[in-house]
Amino acid sequence: MSRVLRGAACIAIGGSLLVALAGPAMAGDVAPSTGSSAAAPRSPVGDWRTRTDGVLQTITFAADGTVSGSAGCNRFAGTYSTDGSAISIGPLATTLMACEENIMNAEATFLVRLQAAVSYKATAKTLKVFAPKDMIPFRRA
Repeated sequence: MSRVLRGAACIAIGGSLLVALAGPAMAGDVAPSTGSSAAAPRSPVGDWRTRTDGVLQTITFAADGTVSGSAGCNRFAGTYSTDGSAISIGPLATTLMACEENIMNAEATFLVRLQAAVSYKATAKTLKVFAPKDMIPFRRA
């Protein structure tokens, strides 16, 4: 699946997008087995938080496939889907409030990285979401 990302040029940290989200373990967080010997990935469902350039962001993955949170200044909402360890997030809709430039820049970086996500790895305390170029570390909310 391809997706057009506005502002992708503003992120050039290199490596994988790591969204290390930390949140509470939820009952039923383990995905059904695919029959392989590898353990099935844990679900991203839960409340998570991170910081981009010192700006706090939050995200909630709901069991119904919706995602919502705060990007620092504006709220966002959308959908996500998983298939094994693959994840697709967005498109995301946001509110249109204006904040200080540093907060708006951090918010733009966060939203671009989040919508570029291609895979994830979850534990009871962290969620790492990987994208082709960058990383976002999250902690449990």
